[in-house]
Formats: sequence, structure tokens, C-alpha cells
Amino acid sequence: MAIHKSDGVDGVNNFPKKFVTLYCSAAITKGDWVVIDRDNTENGRGGSVKKFEGVGSLDASAFGVATETKTAAGNLIIQTAGLCDFALMVANVSVGAALVCDGSTAGAASAYAGGDAAAPCGIYVNNATSAAAASNLVLITDQGYF
Repeated sequence: MAIHKSDGVDGVNNFPKKFVTLYCSAAITKGDWVVIDRDNTENGRGGSVKKFEGVGSLDASAFGVATETKTAAGNLIIQTAGLCDFALMVANVSVGAALVCDGSTAGAASAYAGGDAAAPCGIYVNNATSAAAASNLVLITDQGYF
């Protein structure tokens, strides 16, 4: 588990971040939320990911944000915990809102609703300035999968 550095000895207060490299089964853009690709068994079941695409449906397996753009399948570095400043979001989410991938925009997280069947994948830290902006600040929930 990462240690939260808050002493400021070197002039830096730091939020720990966690990253994992997994096999991405299709093209993806930096900032897209990723989900487990349950149809792909490359690198073992649960070892493959894809962009959250379930427009109109909730995906409980959202766990991180792509840190790079890939034009085809291959290994992908994913941020799975900590402060992220490039996560894709829908517009009009309130600061402090819990986040889920519930389908209003592919690759984007939106505000958690009380009836959502999935646990939140993050917390929204700043205001969106445009629809589906990929420059939002979120705190990704460490779900402990990887």
C-alpha cells in the first residue's frame, strides 16, 4: 500500500498514485475509464481491459483511467488509484460527487445515483467546464483489484 506523504520536507505534499499494466483488447484514448473485458481471456480471465462503452448501462467493473492513447490492442498503463487530472467526465457533475460509469457517455464517468448497483469508482474534485472534458480532476478509488 502506498504511503501518503504529507511532511512537506522537500517542499512537496504528495498524493500517492497506483498504476498497473494490463492487456487492452481495443483502441483507447488517454482519460477514458476502463472496465474489465469479460469477453477476452488474453493474459487470463480478468487480465484484459477495454474502454467503458456501455452507453445506457451501468458497468460495475470500472476501476481506473487510461494513461495513454492506443490505436490498437496491446499493453496499457492504467491509473488505478490516487489523484488524476485527465479523467473523462460528463458535464454538470457537482464537486464532491461520487462517480460511476453508468452509460451517458462512452469512456466517461458521471455522478453516482442512489439506486446505482455499483460502488463508486472515484470522487469528483473540480468543476467540469465542458461536456465530456478530459481534463478533470478526480480521486480514483483504490478498489484493490490489482
